[in-house]
Order: sequence, then structure tokens, then C-alpha cells
Amino acid sequence: MFLATGPAAWLLATWRQPAHFLTLTVEQKDLVLRVARRAGLLASLRYALEQAGLLDALSVRVQDVLEGAWMIALEHERSLRWEVNRIQRAFYGTGVPVILLKGAAYVMLDLPLAKGRLVADVDILLSREDLPLAEDSLRQHGWITTKRDSYDQYYYREWMHELPPLRHRHRLTELDLHHAILPCSGRLHPDSARLLAAVEPVQHVSGVWTLAPLDRILHAMSQLFYDSDFGQGGLRDLLDLDALLRHDLDKQDFWGRLVIRARELDLLLPLYYALYFLRTLCQIPIPSTLLDEVRMSGGGPGWLSRAWMAWLVPLALLPVHPEQRKDGIVVGTARWLLYLRSHWLRMPPGLLLVHLTRKWVKKWHWLPKRQKQNLGGR
Repeated sequence: MFLATGPAAWLLATWRQPAHFLTLTVEQKDLVLRVARRAGLLASLRYALEQAGLLDALSVRVQDVLEGAWMIALEHERSLRWEVNRIQRAFYGTGVPVILLKGAAYVMLDLPLAKGRLVADVDILLSREDLPLAEDSLRQHGWITTKRDSYDQYYYREWMHELPPLRHRHRLTELDLHHAILPCSGRLHPDSARLLAAVEPVQHVSGVWTLAPLDRILHAMSQLFYDSDFGQGGLRDLLDLDALLRHDLDKQDFWGRLVIRARELDLLLPLYYALYFLRTLCQIPIPSTLLDEVRMSGGGPGWLSRAWMAWLVPLALLPVHPEQRKDGIVVGTARWLLYLRSHWLRMPPGLLLVHLTRKWVKKWHWLPKRQKQNLGGR
């Protein structure tokens, strides 16, 4: 079992038990705060300490650092709620539902994990049939595409699970329109119709919907452990899952229903990895028999994949020591291999070769002349 060390271990321990933060030395607290800031968790840490009644026990300097992060997070939340309102306005009269995904859903549902969470954009799920109308309505209300290149447009519209990202021309906020939760060209194909059939309305917010609780969890698992390269924001996504599971753990036959739903949606592979790393890194009490059940059900990973992921994921996911300006060879290699894995799962080999070649040629073409010369001389 992998054991985190140093600032990453202290941050995870504080996440599980906020009182642990008070046992740290001044230097260790400083490192935890810096690691939390790098991972986008500083405001969430402040909320956890506040809920535990520990803010007054902290030094004034630590309180000031946490309070500054908290004010930024509140502004993020205010901005996000306004964007959801603007999307509702854009869709008014079209019959297109506003079905929120990920961070926007957590905020609008007022889930505890949303407190202090920084949200970079808004993601919504639509049926394929609604995409043209939704895109046209949003364009009329100021959202424009961020991808002008014809290849990028083709890549998103034919192979991916979403349209090219949209950005509002005045507010510069970003919006992603999804018609599925995983790429169409990938190896797993969760049925969007099943997800849409189970959506639930957000209470006290008319016309806004989210995925059903189990589907929210499985979507978060698939985003991190299937369609992600575990780069920026990976630890935050893992702790989102930690909070989502702990929120529902006590519900009747939770584990059994989660496995059944994962099997229905073809998401047993990301379910296995999510359960494994939530058990090893976050110490959620997940029965080992459950992992065996998922692994033996036909959708779980083989032994070699499990061994590689057990080594690579903690290296890529956990933040490095704040004094390290670069990731280092081992961490950098782990992240590079997981980057390749994410693309390997996202596309068949032939398509992947064409896509990566196209990206490399485009990148080389736009490099400044002097940089090309430097690279060529190495």
C-alpha cells in the first residue's frame, strides 16, 4: 500500500481529521498551506477547519492566509451562480434543459464539498439532438468558440464528448457543452440516454438539473481515472470523490447499487481504480471484497495495469514538496506515462497516431525560429 509522506501526507491527514493541523509545527503548517494553495484546496481547508471549530486556535497569520483564499472562493461561487442564471436566460423558451455537471452541480446543490471549491468553468450535459439549438442560443447571448482551427472543430465534434469550449465575449467565462461523459472515440461508452433519464431537479432553483447521486459519483470517477492525465487539479478531484462517497456511504446498500450502476453504464474500470485509490490514499473504509468483485466482474483491470497504476498515480496525483520548482524525473515520467494512457484510452491507435502527429506538426510550425534552432541543435 502506498503511503504519502511529507506535506502531502500532512494535508491528507488534515483533510481526514482537521485537528491534525494543530499538531504540526509552524514550518509544517506553512508547507501544508503552500501545498494546499498549489492544489487549489486552500479555501476548502479553511472550511474544514471552520466546521471543526478550529479557526480561532490558529495564528493570526494563518487565519489571514485562509481568509484571503476564502474570499476568492466566495467570488468564484457568486460568479458561477450568475453564469448559471445567464445560461438559463439563454435557453429560455427553447425547451433545452440546464443539466449541470461536476463543480457547477456541486455548488448549485449546496454540497459540503463545494464550500471553498474553485470552479474554472461551467459544464452542462445535453442530448445530441439539442446541441445545435443550444449552441445557436448561446451564440446569440454572447458565447463564442475558443477553437478557430478547422481541425480542432472537427476533432471535438466528431471524436469527443463535448463541443469546442465556449467563452463569453464580455465576461470571459467558459462553458462546455457535453453530449456524453466520455469521448465517443474511446473504449468505454456510457449510455447518455440512461444518464439523462435519471437526472434530478435542483431544489429551489427552477429549471436546473443535475445527474442522479450515483451518476455524479461515477462521472467524477470516470473523469479522473479514465479521461484524465492526473495533472493540475488531480488531487482536488480525488478529494471531491472522497467527499461525495462519504456523503452517501450510510445510504442503504450503497456499495451494491454503485457497482450495479457502474455495470449498467460500462464504468467498472474507473470504478475499480477510484475505489482502490480512495482506500489507499484517503483511507475510506472500502471492503477489499468489493474491489475483488469489481475486478472479477469482467470490466476491471488486469494485474499488470493494476501494478503500473499503483505506482504511477500517487506520484502524479500528490503534490510535490513546495521547495521543488520542478516535478523531477520520476514524477515527470509518471505524469508523461499517464498522459499517454489518457490518450490511448481516448482513441484507437490509428486515430491517436494521426492526432498526435497533427498536434506535433502544428506546435513545431508555430514555434519561433530561434526556438526551433535551439531544439534542432540538441
